[in-house]
Amino acid sequence: MNPILMKFAADIIEKASNFGLILSDEKEISYGVQLKFEKGGKDIPVNIYYSKKKGVSAVIGGSPKNPLRTILQQILQQKPDTVQNDHNWKIWAGTDESGKGDFFGALVVCGFIVKENDIAELKKIGVKDCKLLSDFEVIKIAEKLYENYKNNIEVLILQPAKYNELYAKFRQGNKKLNEMLAWMHARVILNLNTKHKFDGAVVDKFASDRVLTGSIKDMKNIKLIHKIKAEEDIAVAAASIIARYHFLKSIKMLSRKFQLEFPKGASEKVIKVGKEFVGKFSKDRLNEVAKTHFKTIEKI
Repeated sequence: MNPILMKFAADIIEKASNFGLILSDEKEISYGVQLKFEKGGKDIPVNIYYSKKKGVSAVIGGSPKNPLRTILQQILQQKPDTVQNDHNWKIWAGTDESGKGDFFGALVVCGFIVKENDIAELKKIGVKDCKLLSDFEVIKIAEKLYENYKNNIEVLILQPAKYNELYAKFRQGNKKLNEMLAWMHARVILNLNTKHKFDGAVVDKFASDRVLTGSIKDMKNIKLIHKIKAEEDIAVAAASIIARYHFLKSIKMLSRKFQLEFPKGASEKVIKVGKEFVGKFSKDRLNEVAKTHFKTIEKI
C-alpha cells in the first residue's frame, strides 16, 4: 500500500480514537483502503483513495443521517497544528505510543533522546515515522537503535492484564484513556530527564495540553511541543519505531503462549480470533490478551 495513503489512514484512525470512534474493520479497495468506525451501536465507512495526480482523498459512506458522519467530517477537516514553531533545541526528547487502537496486545509508550549531531546517523539507519515502515523494517531499525542508542531510550509497556488493571483504576477516578496515556507519556519524559538534561520534549498530540501537563506535577517544569503529526520530528519518529517494536513483540509473545495468531487492530478478523480464544480458554481470560474495555468484546 502507498506510504502516503498509509500515513493518511493512520492519522484518521488516531484522530477518530480521540473522538471515541473505534476502528471495527479495515480492508483494501481499488486505489485505496476502506476504514469502518463504530460508536454507540452505529457504524460508518470512509473510503480513502490515492493517485499521483490528485493525491489523497476521502469519501464518507453510509446514510446522510448517520450521527457519526458529523464527527468524521470534523476529523477530515482538521488541519495540522500550526501553533507550535519548529524548535532549535540541541538535545531533546520525543515520545510516541503504539497499541492504543489494537484490541490484542500491549500499550507501549516510548521516549527517545536526540542530540543535534545524531540526526544524520539516525536518518542513515532509516528512522522515520513507523507508519511508513513495514513490520520487518521496524524490527530491523529498532534493533539498530538499541545497539547504538540504548541509553537514549525509555519505554513503558503495559501488557494486557496490567493495562486492564490500570485502566480500571483511572476509570474509578473518573479519568479516561487519554488521561492514562498522558500519565504514561509524562512518566517516560520525566524518567528520560533524570538520565539526560534536555532542552524540551516533542509529543504527538492525542489530548489537550492541559491533560498532558496536568498528568504529573513535575511536568510543569518541562518545555513541551505538543502537536499533530509530531512523527515528522526525528526524536518522535525514533520513539514511534521503538514503541511499535515492543507492541509487535507483545503480539508475538501472546501468540506463542496461547498458540493463536493474534491480529492487529480491531477488525472482523480480531473478533473471529477472540471467539476462538474464548472457545479454548474462556471469556474470563481475555483479560490476559486484550484491552477489555474495547466495544469489540461485545461481539465476542
